[in-house]
Amino acid sequence: MDANVHEGERLTPHAAVAEIRRIEGLHGALARRASGLTWMIWGIVAPAIFVSYALLGILVGFPSDGDGYHALRVLFPVLWAPWAAIGLVATATLWRSVGLVIPRRSAQRWEGVLTGAIIVGIVFTGFAAIAVAKVPVAEFAWVLMAQGIGVVTVGLLGLNCNDATERRLWILGGILLAAVALVGSLLLGGNILLARQWFTLISPLTSGLVLFGGGLYLTSRA
Repeated sequence: MDANVHEGERLTPHAAVAEIRRIEGLHGALARRASGLTWMIWGIVAPAIFVSYALLGILVGFPSDGDGYHALRVLFPVLWAPWAAIGLVATATLWRSVGLVIPRRSAQRWEGVLTGAIIVGIVFTGFAAIAVAKVPVAEFAWVLMAQGIGVVTVGLLGLNCNDATERRLWILGGILLAAVALVGSLLLGGNILLARQWFTLISPLTSGLVLFGGGLYLTSRA
């Protein structure tokens, strides 16, 4: 309650409305800050996944068929999982804390899980289609493209959005991710090896800048 309103003091109708609006404004600011921190969390997790795969690729001689460190190849399908788990736990913990102050916001934890499921689902559906069609592709370029498609989808569905500005940011951020993947692929032409090398740098930088930068913008609005 406002410091100017003492405990037990009877509020006038006008003062009561003003106090309710003030509290709602604080709740909105807290939710926007939490959304920004969520973006920043994934602005760290997403590049970490790319970097981890790049390092693992070096160890096993990927994309060549070298004979070293074959045992580590089994990590490729699951290497993303620990980072994703860290991101989900951090996000759920953050929104659980917000839910203690704003109970209705605790539902956004489930929206966060659905968001992750959408993005991961698009990534793996794309890889399955590529495997069936046997189309050569720069893996990091596709993942960046899939992230963009997933983020746009989340924005269009209105998930994890506190207001219209956040919804537009989801859509714009997704378009930026997909556009970088598309333009980079076109510029590099059909040279898959060269594309793989360049997207090892492009993908983590782009995802980090878009997601972490978007988070900074959201927290600055709080």
